[in-house]
Amino acid sequence: MKRRWPLGLAVLACLAAVFPLLALPLLFLTLLGVLALPARAQPGSGKNRALVALAVIGSAVSLVRFVVEVAMPGIVRGGRDAGEQRAVSWLRDILFAEDAMRRAGWIDPDHDGIGSAALLSELCGGPPLRGQPEQDNPVLTCGDLVPTPLGLAARRGGYLFAICLPRRDGHWSGEPGPGLDEEAAERQFVTYAWPDAGVRFDHAYFLDQSENIQTAVLPKGTALDCDSARGLGARLEWVPWRGKRPRPGPLPGDSAPVP
Repeated sequence: MKRRWPLGLAVLACLAAVFPLLALPLLFLTLLGVLALPARAQPGSGKNRALVALAVIGSAVSLVRFVVEVAMPGIVRGGRDAGEQRAVSWLRDILFAEDAMRRAGWIDPDHDGIGSAALLSELCGGPPLRGQPEQDNPVLTCGDLVPTPLGLAARRGGYLFAICLPRRDGHWSGEPGPGLDEEAAERQFVTYAWPDAGVRFDHAYFLDQSENIQTAVLPKGTALDCDSARGLGARLEWVPWRGKRPRPGPLPGDSAPVP
């Protein structure tokens, strides 16, 4: 019986040139085919060797396509997904720090025993801004803070992070001042994460006091502002991150329901 596997290898090589996902199994089978080639003296060996040679060429072409079209984009996408996951994790770290500040009532301008949310510099050990005592250790380790249109921001893992609080005029701000609505800040804050300049991330995120995490594609050249999460600033298509739902119940340190 004539051996038909060299013809099968050649057919598979033609398919792999079109469908690069077949590159790895073709490479393995081609290696076995080379080892299984009959001796040159046997009848039909020349045709079989030509078919196996075609399979070798096809496996090389399909392997290059696999690396360029499948493997490398997958590695880049995996790195981007990991970076974005780290951004969400640090948003949660900010939430836990804000919860601790609220329970302790460290920032309490109206002296009602209910702590207000902190601006980022206040969480990161900066000088007191709203009448609170200075702390020996920061609530959150942030590294260097850089100025942005939203206020001071922390730079971590290719993302910038900033915190915005409600103002009396209905807008939001990441800067201290008499315009902040300290009563509303007892119940509301929003933290943003957006890609730093020059990185390949393309999603922005925000998180609020109820751990409502939303994400949106951030087009190039689009700048966030403190009102973006409320639909008053940059218009983005915010959607829940991975279907995440806000946490229910009252805020930490407060028995009243979340408004």
